Formats: sequence, C-alpha cells, structure tokens
Amino acid sequence: MTRLASDHAHRVVGLYGDPTVSWSILLEAELSAAAPEPGKLRARLAAAVQQYPHLGAVPEIELADDLPAVRDRFASEPYERTAPLIRVAVRADALLVAAHHGALDGLGLLALLGILLDVPVSSAATGIGPRGGGKPFVVSAVQRLAEAVFVPPGRIVPDRAAPSSGDVFAARHEPRLRLGAPGFVTAAARATERWNHSHGARTARVVAALGASRRSGAAPEPVHDSAFFRLRLGSRAADVAALLRTRPPEPDFPARSSRFARLGTRLLAGRLGSTFLVSNLGLVSTVDTVRSLAFYPAASGRSGVAFGAATTGGTTTVTVRARRRDFDAPAAARLLAEFGDAVRDQASPRCRE
Repeated sequence: MTRLASDHAHRVVGLYGDPTVSWSILLEAELSAAAPEPGKLRARLAAAVQQYPHLGAVPEIELADDLPAVRDRFASEPYERTAPLIRVAVRADALLVAAHHGALDGLGLLALLGILLDVPVSSAATGIGPRGGGKPFVVSAVQRLAEAVFVPPGRIVPDRAAPSSGDVFAARHEPRLRLGAPGFVTAAARATERWNHSHGARTARVVAALGASRRSGAAPEPVHDSAFFRLRLGSRAADVAALLRTRPPEPDFPARSSRFARLGTRLLAGRLGSTFLVSNLGLVSTVDTVRSLAFYPAASGRSGVAFGAATTGGTTTVTVRARRRDFDAPAAARLLAEFGDAVRDQASPRCRE
C-alpha cells in the first residue's frame, strides 16, 4: 500500500502542478504541558496508518532540539516515491507535524495532531460542502496557460535574487482575532499593495489563491478533502465574500497528464499560479492542550508566498512562508508585519460595520 499511497498523494496535488515545490504543509504546536514520549507518538501514528492506509509508511519520530532547522528540512525535502508521507518531530514543549499535501489538507493535519496528542481536536471551519467546479479541467488548463503567456497574475515583488533553495518562515502571535477567510484574503491583498509600494512597484492583476475544506471541522479526520479557489481581485478593493459565494472552485487535476503539458508547466512555472495563497484553519479547540498553532501552507505560484492563520485559546497566529531565493528571513518578517497590520485593520470594528 505504501507505493499506492505515494502515487495517490502525488496525483492529488496534480501532475500539472508546480514542479518546483515540495508540497509539504506544516503545523507547529506549542504545548501547554510536556510533549508525549516519541514511543507513544509512533504507536499512535502506527494505529492511524492502520486505519488510514493512504497516509503511507510510518515515519520515525525525530527529536528536535533545533526546531526551526527541522522545520526547514521537513518543508524543503521532496517526498520521494514510497517514502513516508508524514513527518513528525518533538521537542519538550512543542510538536511539529508535516505532510504531503496530497495525503492531508489543513484540517487533516489538525486531525493528525489530535491523534498524536490523544486529545479531541476540532475547528469552527464550516466547509464549502460538495460544490463542484465550474468548468472542465482541460478548459481551465488552457485558460491558465493563456493567462501565463499574455497576462500573468501580479506578484509580490522579490526582496532579493539569490541562488537558494527551500523556504523561509515567519510567525506572529496576535490576541484572538474574529476574522474569516474573506478578511484574511483582503488583508493579504492589502499587505501585497503596501509591500510593492515600499519597493517602488505597482500592484496589478492580483489573483488570490484560497484553500478551503469541503467538510466542516467539527470532527476532522486525517484525510485530504479540500478545494482550491482563484479569486481575481484586481488592484482595487474587492468583495471577497461575494466572490467566494459565487465563484466555483478550480477543477480537480486529472489522473494522467501528457508530456507536453508537463513541459509547458515547467517552462511557465514562474508565470503560472496566483499572486499569493491564503489558508485559515479557523478557531481550533484542543482542550487547552495547545497554547498556539503556526500553520504553514505550501508556497507556490508567481510569488511563492503563502499566508497562514490559526486561532486557539486567546491567540491567533499568522504566518508567512516564502521562497528563500526571493526573500530572506528579515524580508519574510517585514512581509509578515505588513500582513499582521492588515489583519488587525480587517478585524477592527470599523471594518466589520
């Protein structure tokens, strides 16, 4: 089943998908008490794999004295065929869980965290239900390729150009924010405008990518059942909530791809995709086991920038994940500061009126 699980995971993210990224998503939990012993974590993981064979092989549990270094490795190393699709590291007061995005989505990663900690975990996310795509994949693919050639989405201006691989990460804790997906997308668009302005660039043709679960987070299982939206925001304020109500999600990738399509995707990788991606895990309940959650979605598209958010207890953690060749750690921190400021603006009573 290991090979079948691996093949399935790679198929889910798409044989036409961005070939330059690892498709590793990560969840970093700061715990309120001591973390479970590695032996207990591995036993719980083995039981989960028995019940959910699509998770693939059971990995070893790593001890992480330097959690940021392990996070960087978990994020950047590709998931080779037949290799484990899950990666787990533990520190005295923290747990890091990573997975191939074709095996788990954000809520699936939350479910796996609950299994590892042996506590019920839920999210207030309601999900979009069984909403289908609005057009066949072939039509969508042709339109995306034409867009890439003639009018590619705008991008978040790189802060540097360096021959580096992997991503950089930044996280910021805020007092609990009452903000849904539309508010986070609007905040990301505002942060993009401010960032580009500070770099002497205009912001046009903003296309927001949004990951959304099809199921509610009331009792999540460790599976992948999410949809992907591309929202054209332009360069002015857009009613993101209205767009989400009326816009169908992107069609799923087909089971097979042609050599021509893969070549085109590789050649146009720098012009395909979106301006940024946003993913919000919502208000998460962990029975007071977790103090904060930092969620890092996969960063692909033109900018290679993903904004994440998760709330637990009285803390909302917002994150930025960006390509290291375009952003170093200080630049990621500055971009996160712009995002955090924009998020607070969106959460203010004035913006909710």
